[in-house]
Amino acid sequence: MRKRIQTLYTLSSLNFSSQLAIEQTVAIPHDYPEPVATDGYIIPTLGLYHGSFVFSYLSTFLSYITPYDLPVVYCILELLRDAFHTKVSFFQLILEALKVESGYICLIAIFFLISLIPLCYTIAWGCAKEPDDDLNPGPTVDAIIQAEELSLEESLHCRKSFLGLMLQVVILLLIAGVIAMFVTNEQIASAVDQTPTVVRSSLLDAATFLRDAESQMRYVIAEGLATATERIRNDLESVDKLLGEPIQHHLALFTGIDIIFESIIEISTSSSNLSRRIHLLQDALARAAKISYEAEYRLDELQIQLSVLQRQCTFRDRPLCDTLRIRNFEDTGLIERIRKLQVDRTLAKLMAMGEASRNSSMHALTQELTLARATFRNYAVDVRNVTEDQADQVQERLGELTTDTQTTIGILTRTIGQLVEQVNHTANFSDSFFDRYREVGAILWLAGLATTIMTLLVTLILLSALSCGCCHADNKAGITLILGAICICIASLALSGFTMMEMLLGAHGQLFICHPLYNEPEYTVLQKLIDKPGLIYPTEPQYGIIGELLRQAAPPEARWSQPVQISLSTALNKCEQGHGSYSTFQLDALLNLTAKLEPHQRPELERAIEGVGASEEPFLGFTVRIQGILEDMLYDSDLNLTGTRMELTQLSPDKDVLTFIDQLQRVSAQIQDVATASRMTTLGSRAKRLQLSLLAPLEQLRGDIVYHLTALELQLSPWAAQVNKSLTHLRNAQTFLDTESAEVCYNRSDVYRARLRAHLDAYRNYTATVLNDRCASCRPLFDIFDAMRMLFCHHIMDPMNGLWFSAFLCLFLWAVATPLSLMLSSTYRRLEILSSKLQHSNSHRYNARASVREDQRESSHWSTQRSVSVHVNAVAESSTDEEFPHYTASGSDEEAGTDEGAVVIEYIELRYENGDPTNYRESLI
Repeated sequence: MRKRIQTLYTLSSLNFSSQLAIEQTVAIPHDYPEPVATDGYIIPTLGLYHGSFVFSYLSTFLSYITPYDLPVVYCILELLRDAFHTKVSFFQLILEALKVESGYICLIAIFFLISLIPLCYTIAWGCAKEPDDDLNPGPTVDAIIQAEELSLEESLHCRKSFLGLMLQVVILLLIAGVIAMFVTNEQIASAVDQTPTVVRSSLLDAATFLRDAESQMRYVIAEGLATATERIRNDLESVDKLLGEPIQHHLALFTGIDIIFESIIEISTSSSNLSRRIHLLQDALARAAKISYEAEYRLDELQIQLSVLQRQCTFRDRPLCDTLRIRNFEDTGLIERIRKLQVDRTLAKLMAMGEASRNSSMHALTQELTLARATFRNYAVDVRNVTEDQADQVQERLGELTTDTQTTIGILTRTIGQLVEQVNHTANFSDSFFDRYREVGAILWLAGLATTIMTLLVTLILLSALSCGCCHADNKAGITLILGAICICIASLALSGFTMMEMLLGAHGQLFICHPLYNEPEYTVLQKLIDKPGLIYPTEPQYGIIGELLRQAAPPEARWSQPVQISLSTALNKCEQGHGSYSTFQLDALLNLTAKLEPHQRPELERAIEGVGASEEPFLGFTVRIQGILEDMLYDSDLNLTGTRMELTQLSPDKDVLTFIDQLQRVSAQIQDVATASRMTTLGSRAKRLQLSLLAPLEQLRGDIVYHLTALELQLSPWAAQVNKSLTHLRNAQTFLDTESAEVCYNRSDVYRARLRAHLDAYRNYTATVLNDRCASCRPLFDIFDAMRMLFCHHIMDPMNGLWFSAFLCLFLWAVATPLSLMLSSTYRRLEILSSKLQHSNSHRYNARASVREDQRESSHWSTQRSVSVHVNAVAESSTDEEFPHYTASGSDEEAGTDEGAVVIEYIELRYENGDPTNYRESLI
């Protein structure tokens, strides 16, 4: 045990600092409550991101013709500011913008020029139209001319087929354009109808976000502080376990005081055994003293009788009688030694240690040991009792901190509430705006619908003309095509105006709305519009729109630590990444929460915590009285029993008497006087009775006394060594307590105070981490912003751009369809004239059989054989008989009698071989 305690004491100084450092790093609880974000947002349920946006590519096209040089942008921003403050009207804004937008002017010019193409071509076609008589080949016709006419008719049919095919393609494209116009117009109308719902939903989501963000931040701040406060209170209530017991365990570990106390308890047990041994010794001494007193009296009588006997001896026997000697107890000193052992104070003290009397040293040792153990073991309870006042002060300061934090939360709540009121006010204000917005949307929808129907009607006219051509109603087809061309001339101007209007709306919407909203990540135009310098404000804001909104919404008692200076682009980018609202909008400048939780900002709480600690006073000298008792016991244990035991071993009255009896017997044998010899025998008998009755028991008691002294000596030496070791260890332990307990208490108290502060530090770190990263993410605000730009750009602007592009496509197709329609109309007309002349000539000359053949020829007009009947009219004034001798000779008698100068008509049938106009055969009919 001694070696163990010395080892602990030696290593105490080496391990103390390391173990203290380890205990200082013991983690405190960090499981603070986490807020739960709401999922009751409306915007994600509207499906704004569903569907395909076909005309988004037009935004890319418009971006190439949109001027975004810095001076032009500033000019446009100035125009927007003037429009926002109603210094210029909307149309004046567009006109002023056109002054700096050369690309749009070029598009307007292109639209206008394309719209004039049908009119100009129609006028040119009407002025350059050939007369119908040009188809008459004249009176002189031969087989070659007939073949050319046949080839002309074939080419006309080929041209008609080609033009019809081209017109069919154009009409199909026009139908696709009309469908696109109808679809985009309906998309615009649907988006316009959906706009109030989306805007109101966005405002509701904004209010929901504000309330949810305020709820989450309030939960983090309030519940986190309540958790930290509760943990500090629990630690204050458990100060006995967190402060008292560690000190107690540390001192017990490095002093071994518990082991020392146990060893002292073992000393008391050994002392009881020692006391019982001394009791046995005293009993033997008491009985030996009683017998020795009586034996001394009997020996004195025997000595007197011996003296009388010696005087009665004869002169001759006197020398023999004088040799008789008997040693009494005075000579041996037995009684004195027994008496000395009986009255020995040391033995009395040692014997009293085992007694239960209040005056015994063992009783005093037990009391002091009990008191010391109670002092040491109840140290933790004493620490709790001593620190009650300091704990109450800490709790009072925590209450003040909670009140101050609630005030801060109240500022946040009122600020957010004011922002929610502004959002609700905006929602109420938007109702009147949406009424006018719907009216404008209805007008645009009606204009788009009317334009679409107009385009459809013109397309149907062209389609009906093609239908007439397919039914061989060439005359009706030609007239319908001319009517369609005239309608195209008129409708092109209206369609170009509509296209220009839609282009201006869509392109400027793309310029003024979509480009600023999608100019990621800089948002240059948007930032110049509504952020510092804020061109939409009559006066430049001091800190930007976010700072101005927060400053206007904050209550008057708010104390700003610094102005909120965050750009709109930075806020949008952070919200897109899902950062916390607290850090994104720099709300710490309003709440000043981080500074309030800093230790130097709460000195009263720091002083109250600093007052909590443990004292070393209970350990100073609390074993001094035990040491005194042990010192007395150690002093009493310095008892020399060896000499007394050796003296008692040498003393033997029984042997002395036996020797005397033996001497009497020898002397009596030598005494000549019978009387003297008889008296000696009698004296010897008396001595023998004395020896048997008293000295033999006394000899037995003397042996017991020697035995008890030997046993006592054997017990006393280890007991004294044990007392000495315990005393030495107790002195060392008390020395350690006197010199090191103050430092131990201070260090442990410092660790405990650091634990209390660590709760506040953990709360501060938790609050900073959660508020900045995981709490009240401003992503819903970006979702609202993204939904609004998705609505205006992809659901309104893209279809609007698609509408004007579809209208422009129809306008361009009209410009292509007009020449095709007029050319096809001319082709129908020429074919009709050619066919009508042929049919008119045949109607005057054919007989019934010829008429049948003519009908057959008409029916085979479109056949591949191409059997054509050609009539030739010759005028007499332009012909002579010499030129036609064979005509005159071949006439009949009736014909021979005809007057001179009459017209002679012959019919010739040309039959083509395999449809080849150069390979034909003539036959006279």
